[in-house]
Amino acid sequence: MTKILFVCHGNICRSPTAEFVLRDMVRKAGLEKDFYIESAATTYEEIGNPVYPPTKKLLDAHGIDCTGKTARHITKADYDNFDLIIYMDEENRVDLNRYYGGDPDGKLRNLMDYAGKIGVEVYDPWYTRNFQRAWDDIEEGCCALLESLTDDTVTLDFSDCMSRGEMYEVMRREMCWQDWYGENLDALWDILTGLPHRGKSFVIIPPAETAPEDVRKYASLIEGVFEEAEALK
Repeated sequence: MTKILFVCHGNICRSPTAEFVLRDMVRKAGLEKDFYIESAATTYEEIGNPVYPPTKKLLDAHGIDCTGKTARHITKADYDNFDLIIYMDEENRVDLNRYYGGDPDGKLRNLMDYAGKIGVEVYDPWYTRNFQRAWDDIEEGCCALLESLTDDTVTLDFSDCMSRGEMYEVMRREMCWQDWYGENLDALWDILTGLPHRGKSFVIIPPAETAPEDVRKYASLIEGVFEEAEALK
């Protein structure tokens, strides 16, 4: 089991978002037994307070329940108990290093590094008031984090698909597409050749013979894009 602790300043906005977003991704992937996920604060300012209302509103809008979550402070035991302690910004990193007296086991990681955005911070929406921007960054980071911790082979099962939309639904689910990606071959190419999917192996199960001919033809085009991306490895 991989144990992950997300950390931010107060544990009422960014880190609980990451906690519950990743929990949701893990649940949907059927990997709940493989992960244990929590979140905590580097300060005592919000200890005992619930998730901040605008953050909770975004979680609710995505069907993610954070009932019962209240802010807690990091503990000395957390460093031993968790495999990864993932922070949101440079201030968090400094606070964590000070609190733990360094990072001897290399457990402290920046969330956005997993999405290939080395050193990029998830800005605190408490100050920026841009809760959607924080959500988008955290979702992207969590998706890439999960990809990095799971098998490098992704299976795309189109066998039950009877339309293009259903094939894109399979890809969107299995590849953790962000909402702003379009359902077209150009978007697919961008996803396959960017992080975190660059270098991944894919197994494609084509639509059944009973699927409409245009769907089977389009599946062949999709496979062509995967083959071209594979050639770049």
